[in-house]
Amino acid sequence: MRKLLRKISVFACSIFWGNGARSGNPFRFIRKYWAQLLLSSIAIQTIACAYGGEDPYDYSDDCDPVFDTEKFTNEGYTDCEKQIVQQALIAKDLQDNLGKREDATIEAWNEVRQKISEIAETCDMKALETEGSISSYYCSDGRTINVSDH
Repeated sequence: MRKLLRKISVFACSIFWGNGARSGNPFRFIRKYWAQLLLSSIAIQTIACAYGGEDPYDYSDDCDPVFDTEKFTNEGYTDCEKQIVQQALIAKDLQDNLGKREDATIEAWNEVRQKISEIAETCDMKALETEGSISSYYCSDGRTINVSDH
């Protein structure tokens, strides 16, 4: 290990000495080499952050159902599916009356969509899928997935 460090330091010193940086002028040495090294490190870090590796978060499971409220039949629904239908109808009403009523705000609509997401995490939703009232799934990364692919 000591030999390796010695060889690295000899190599570094020979590069610095060969380019005119003398030990008698430390300001020139700092300005010429360490400032360049610092700026290069900042540039490499900036590039690494901008074009870095893959996102460790898996977005594939973070998808919410998109409903076609006109296809609800209320036949054969489980309790959680009934709750989803109720919340989806509230969300549709809020969406249709956005800006027309005081209670129809984006915040209220987001709260209802959040309730739907929470219920959908534990609900099977087979009856909703078979009747066609779930038109697709919208994921947080911007993808739209067909019902058959989900």
